[in-house]
Amino acid sequence: MASPPSSSTGIARTGSRSGNPAEEVIELDARIATGDVDATSINAVSVPEPPGGLKAWLDVLATLLIFISAWGLTQTFGIFQEIYRTSLLPTSSASSISWIGSVQTFLVIVLGVITGPLFDAGHLRPLLVVGCLLIGFGMSMLSLASTYWQVFLAQALCVGLGSGLVYVPSLALVSTRFPPCTRPWAIGCVNSGGSVGGIIFTYMLRGLVPNIGFAWTVRAIALVNLVLAAVALAIILPSEPPRGTRRRSLLDVSALRDPSFLLFALALLFDYIAFYIPPFYIPVYATVALGKSREFAFDCVAFVSAGSFFGRTVPMLAAARLGSLQVYLAASVAAVVLLFAWMAVRDSAGFVVFCVLYGLLSGVLVAAPSAAISHPVLSPSMGVIGTRMGMSWMFAGVGVLIGAPIAGALVDLRRADFSPAQGFAGGMVAKGNP
Repeated sequence: MASPPSSSTGIARTGSRSGNPAEEVIELDARIATGDVDATSINAVSVPEPPGGLKAWLDVLATLLIFISAWGLTQTFGIFQEIYRTSLLPTSSASSISWIGSVQTFLVIVLGVITGPLFDAGHLRPLLVVGCLLIGFGMSMLSLASTYWQVFLAQALCVGLGSGLVYVPSLALVSTRFPPCTRPWAIGCVNSGGSVGGIIFTYMLRGLVPNIGFAWTVRAIALVNLVLAAVALAIILPSEPPRGTRRRSLLDVSALRDPSFLLFALALLFDYIAFYIPPFYIPVYATVALGKSREFAFDCVAFVSAGSFFGRTVPMLAAARLGSLQVYLAASVAAVVLLFAWMAVRDSAGFVVFCVLYGLLSGVLVAAPSAAISHPVLSPSMGVIGTRMGMSWMFAGVGVLIGAPIAGALVDLRRADFSPAQGFAGGMVAKGNP
């Protein structure tokens, strides 16, 4: 008569060992096979949901909606930069303006050092709620800004902080919902939200600014951010988040002594020094170096986002078979060639081809590292994936922070000379992949 209670207790203990449903199902099956658990006594509440089921894909949809705002706004900063350079902040230099986008993106990435351990501790819900609210609030305040420091506070700090609170927890959530064979594809789908957002916000800015002005256009974007957040949170919040593990430090010091992890992180650092140089300066290059219209320049940003959509999804199907690290390395090598080839672009047709190809490769450089961090070589267990993911992206965040401003200092707008910045971008990616 004591057997059923004992089995139920065993199941409860199984559920407390891991925050990953895939690992819990495997462990539970093994205990049933060995007789440690009576299969007839398992109730529906105690059994963890099978990995990769309907709820897991709903979480992918929700986090994709969050990424439309969190990453879509960084994807379109090149358009904001062109608007600031020509109208809102005409007295500011290209390097000064690029600091706004660099700090925004830096916060998106580097806050993972804090949000990763908080996710591991089970604080997913407050991170997502506060982050989504800050994104909407920051864009609303941007619509009222008229000076450099006001734009910096609203867009760089407020939107950057909000996006940083949701970035790593969203990826970590999806990583815990899927087995290794489908995890890269699921993460690629989530990352494609940034490309979708890039296209949406590009054409909102292109079409609405001439008609209703910059302030009301930004308010419309803020409304889109809040609506998407409401739908995403309605999907995620009612469900049970991954169970938290014991409290852990913000940094996993053992990772810094791991040669594999350290080399991976350093590669991200150099790659991301160059990563946002093309997106930030594509509109300026189109108008200044090629002499094209602002409409063409904005379209080129959309071409990057369109290429990025396929880069974040299709190659991740190959990553499930070949390995995310291998796909990441191949994309990095191709990016070196493409960035140096940018120096030879002299007409609009060639520039469109460059934008599409760079979007494709940049999509891989976003999605593949996010999937690769769950590899046992880089994360010894799923219980530390948030911490390890946050630490690796911290290196990338430092690269983002310094890359675009350095490129801005290298660009000579009066002579329409972008070659020092182009060479700098290609050299940095080459340095990250010796």
